[in-house]
Amino acid sequence: MKIRICTPVFGKTLKEFLKNLDKLQEVSEMVELRIDGLNLTKKDLILISKKIRKETILTSQNKEIIINSLDLGFNFIDVDLSMINDLKLSKNNKSKIIVSFHDYEKTPGIDFLKLLVDQIRKFGAGVIKIATVVNDDQDIKNLFQILFDKKVEEKMIIIGMGEKGRSIRILGPLLGSFLTFASTEFGSSAPGQIDINKMQNIYKLLDSVYKLPTTNY
Repeated sequence: MKIRICTPVFGKTLKEFLKNLDKLQEVSEMVELRIDGLNLTKKDLILISKKIRKETILTSQNKEIIINSLDLGFNFIDVDLSMINDLKLSKNNKSKIIVSFHDYEKTPGIDFLKLLVDQIRKFGAGVIKIATVVNDDQDIKNLFQILFDKKVEEKMIIIGMGEKGRSIRILGPLLGSFLTFASTEFGSSAPGQIDINKMQNIYKLLDSVYKLPTTNY
């Protein structure tokens, strides 16, 4: 098992974004390119792709940017479920597609979540991502249940947003979640993210006590 801690990169301008990307790759093994808010051309995207030294997720709500990024060599491109029908995706694209669902108010019931996962599977996603706000213990149980029910070789990211979702952020990768997200001094991409240094220390402590399988923190 490889524990992936992914950290988001932001920037108000392309120059600032590239500067932050360079710094972040010094401390993180996986980065998420949060490029919404930047008016990027295909040339800009190519420039970003050439600066990549670590495993990378490109995330955008802009269809044109996603289309222009498919063959630039980013490891993963995160596509929201609401956009998937508008994109002509192919298994020949260089990037693997993360099909994601977000709910920034609540965690849906278990029946809805199961139907949601089945729906995402039909699109042939390289990775399934479910990120919802956790409001109570039942939400935590529902998200963990989805993770427990995943197929053996299936890549799935389960994220609990908000303060009450932190247990899922920490334990998710130990129970089969493909990765977890952490914040850095350059910002966070969702409520409840834990600083990367704290996350690394948590996994080191757990490893010293329980001898975790192969880790990468």
